[in-house]
Amino acid sequence: MTTHNELRAGLLVVAKRSVSIMAACTNKESTKLYLVLPMLGLLGYDFSNPYEVYPEHAASFGDGDVARVDLAVLRDGAPVIAIECKQSGADLALDRGQLARYFSALPTVKLGVMTNGILFEFFVDSTDPNSMDDEPFMTLDLETIARVGVTDEVLESLISVTKSAYDPEIIAEAAHVQLVKKRLRTIFVEEAKGPSEEFCRYALHKAGLRNVRKGAIERYYAPMIKTAFEESLVLPVVQRLRADPASIDGRAPAVGLHQLGQRIATTEREIGIFTYIKRRLAYLITDEAHFLAIDNVQMKDYIGKLAIYYDRERKGRLFDFIEGADGYDKYVFPDPIGDIVANNILEIDDALKAIFITRVRELGGLYQPQRLQRIA
Repeated sequence: MTTHNELRAGLLVVAKRSVSIMAACTNKESTKLYLVLPMLGLLGYDFSNPYEVYPEHAASFGDGDVARVDLAVLRDGAPVIAIECKQSGADLALDRGQLARYFSALPTVKLGVMTNGILFEFFVDSTDPNSMDDEPFMTLDLETIARVGVTDEVLESLISVTKSAYDPEIIAEAAHVQLVKKRLRTIFVEEAKGPSEEFCRYALHKAGLRNVRKGAIERYYAPMIKTAFEESLVLPVVQRLRADPASIDGRAPAVGLHQLGQRIATTEREIGIFTYIKRRLAYLITDEAHFLAIDNVQMKDYIGKLAIYYDRERKGRLFDFIEGADGYDKYVFPDPIGDIVANNILEIDDALKAIFITRVRELGGLYQPQRLQRIA
């Protein structure tokens, strides 16, 4: 049986390898051979055994029509997982019809996978039996995993489709739970970033305020609700996740102010974020002066956040990174940019570039001796 740690480590290896070779996979067959089959192997399926994984598997309709999928995972001779492969880089949303037709033709198939070797979309029939859902309950993005690691949410979902854990009879129910949770997280994140009028009125009603004018909500109450949302929900969760495990169940001894620094432990994720930021700036920046200034980007760890700054910690602050749950992290940029809550670090590109250029302009780039030393 594959353990969580084994799957996490294996997925990271597969992700990094896949990203490194995806440019060479220029057609469907190379994508299937070099990107998709290794993922199947990671999940425990023997793709060298035709009784377990079969290519170009066909399903016949009553009218004589035939639907095929690129790969079918078999159990006792019957297909239980259908996999449709597209060329690396292809838009998966455009080609779901063929997989859906195959899915509906065979009642034994309870899991459908659409993939271009880097993105893997997992579908079930949670609404109507033998009718594939329009929305995947899980999406694996190997580029994101290679860059920032594997979230616990992804790991829990992926465990359920490994060979040792996959149960066709209950996968739809388990996937439905994941699908609803994903939708709820999206709603909560959107409301946290910018509370809608409907959400504001609901919250104000619960707080005893009724018949509030729309203008008052927009100008006064929406910002207040956003702040209250973060203070009551987001920050406590982040602090709890980052706390020492012993302190969560109350067994940790009291810590004085003089001991506070000893509790700050920079995580691998934070180091990875800092390293990525410097590399990303090197990609985003186009002129030499700003490129050389990237050497002055530094970090300082605090309990609950990681500060990333240019040259000076306060005056040169670029943003604070707060690691979140379920892959959604918070990036606190100075005004007027503000907070960005995202599960894809690429979403901060524009803000990162803008604040970095501003800080270099305000504080200056590398001094001439530093430039000469860099060139030497």
